[in-house]
Amino acid sequence: MKEVKQLENKKIDLSSIKVAIFDFDDTLAIHKDKDYLKHRNENEENLLNYYLNAYLNPESFYETIEPCSISDSLQNLIKTFETKGVKIYCVSGMKFSFHLKAKENFVHKYYSNDIEVISAQSQELKCDAVKIIKRINNCDFNEIIFIDDNKENIIRFNNMGIHAWTPEEFEQLI
Repeated sequence: MKEVKQLENKKIDLSSIKVAIFDFDDTLAIHKDKDYLKHRNENEENLLNYYLNAYLNPESFYETIEPCSISDSLQNLIKTFETKGVKIYCVSGMKFSFHLKAKENFVHKYYSNDIEVISAQSQELKCDAVKIIKRINNCDFNEIIFIDDNKENIIRFNNMGIHAWTPEEFEQLI
């Protein structure tokens, strides 16, 4: 039985998905401080302390220092994909890898230990990350879904033939 979801002229057959990729910031980890980037970058001391705290406190960083909540709908989607054997990744744009362990801890604690967390230096490089993931999993672009809050990424991914949605768009489907 095919489970087809449609929004405007975008639709997806979830049973055809072999790889699911999720962004981290404001997708899997919804920042409670909507100005977190501004506050992080206000001055050099804030910036250095951010990365230092993430590196030294990866188990609790996104709960206590930069609090985030989870997406219940994406958590349910991930559980569905896991039962169907879909390979799941989190690809996050990151200036440094000092907070990679903190992101991994959050994803593994609240979503799944089976999600592989990968960093990309820029949002644009996420496209190359997807190309590598496609080859690793020996699948086609139309067998990949990518959920990301960055609308420019959604356009880039859709142009590649990937099923790409913002979290809000995906919420409308369910």
